[in-house]
Amino acid sequence: MMPKQVNHDERRAELAEAVWTLIRRAGIAGVTIRALAQESGWSSGAVRHYLPSRAAILTFAAEQLSAQAEAHLRSLPLSGTPRENLLAFLRATLPLDAESRAMMEVWLAFVGASVGDPDLAGVQGLTYHDLNAALVEVLIQLENQGWTLGSDPALGALDLQAVLDGLSVHLLLGVITPAQAEAALERSVDRLLQPPT
Repeated sequence: MMPKQVNHDERRAELAEAVWTLIRRAGIAGVTIRALAQESGWSSGAVRHYLPSRAAILTFAAEQLSAQAEAHLRSLPLSGTPRENLLAFLRATLPLDAESRAMMEVWLAFVGASVGDPDLAGVQGLTYHDLNAALVEVLIQLENQGWTLGSDPALGALDLQAVLDGLSVHLLLGVITPAQAEAALERSVDRLLQPPT
């Protein structure tokens, strides 16, 4: 009889989903090996095989969240004008639907926990730097296509990230609607970019 083949990537993805569910339900403090075992339906020993400590669980879940966000952004079908493509990319980072809202809730919990945890802060820093580098690259491309930026691409990327962070928090708190967030995003982009003449 052949031993059962185990797809370790699928198993890790299952664990990441279970950790995110725990975080949304009970916050970072609610993540323990025992709670993860209950949520995932695995034994504590099986969880420990993949993730031997609480710190490993949290770091892994944060890394998986970052990887999922990056994969989502890379998969966007950008076929509009440069302005439309930039707006589509920026909108894709906002919690505008149930799935993105769930991911943003987890991300925000990690941001809060990162304040006192250097390991989590490092993972969150990578996410920030990756998004920043992508935005700088997009703004440089727009400049090369004749668009005029209201500032240096690095400063423009910083400004856009600040807008995204603020809009995301306001959306999660329910103080603005998705339509208001999208309109604010468009105003921010239009202040930054002027089309070629």
